[in-house]
Amino acid sequence: MAIVMLQETHDQAFTTEVLKIKTDMFGHSAEAPVIFHRRDMVRGEPPFERLKADPFFAMEFETRWTDLVEKSAYLAMACAIDKDEHIKKYVVWQHDPYHYCLEMLLERFVKWLKRHKFCGDVVVESRDKYADKRLKAAYRRFYDSGNLAVTAEMAQEVLTSKELKFARKSDDIAGHQLADSLAHPILRYMKTENLNEPPATGFGARLVDILKATKLARKPRTDLIQGWGLKWLP
Repeated sequence: MAIVMLQETHDQAFTTEVLKIKTDMFGHSAEAPVIFHRRDMVRGEPPFERLKADPFFAMEFETRWTDLVEKSAYLAMACAIDKDEHIKKYVVWQHDPYHYCLEMLLERFVKWLKRHKFCGDVVVESRDKYADKRLKAAYRRFYDSGNLAVTAEMAQEVLTSKELKFARKSDDIAGHQLADSLAHPILRYMKTENLNEPPATGFGARLVDILKATKLARKPRTDLIQGWGLKWLP
């Protein structure tokens, strides 16, 4: 899941709104920072116990977060891979699924930047030292060589750094927390569309509806989302 947002918008208006929800509802402070992490919130782990214990509190949070997701200015792109089909299709060459998804998101990001005459940077959430090192190398390969759809010259023209940047969860990056909240619902939607799995319901379904209505990247002139804002692999 990738979120594209102007740096100024992210660092000012969006981060301010996220902090307001954290402070109002979960007591966020410099001494006791609150990091939105979907898994912890779904499980009701501290400091999110009331989300499990109090349905009215949970409803208030969902309403405020849904409103923020809908009103904030950003573009969303998501990529998912059917690993079984990937292995069947590429018996010899089996690209690391995570790196393959990164490349597809980078491809779409670069084309969008080029089309709108912007330059942009890429910051991902750190996983662990080994995984970060390999992901960094995958980014550098794309930057140096491009792929079948994006030349190296095009990538280097619009990407502001030849090195992938990382941020830890504890760095409290508002955009990463937005992406974290949207990744599972949109993956569920993509599995429904491509694998006939049960659709998302409730809060997750509302987030997906917002993304489909106004936030997912689209093909110019036709507004096609598939292949642009959503990419199912292989």
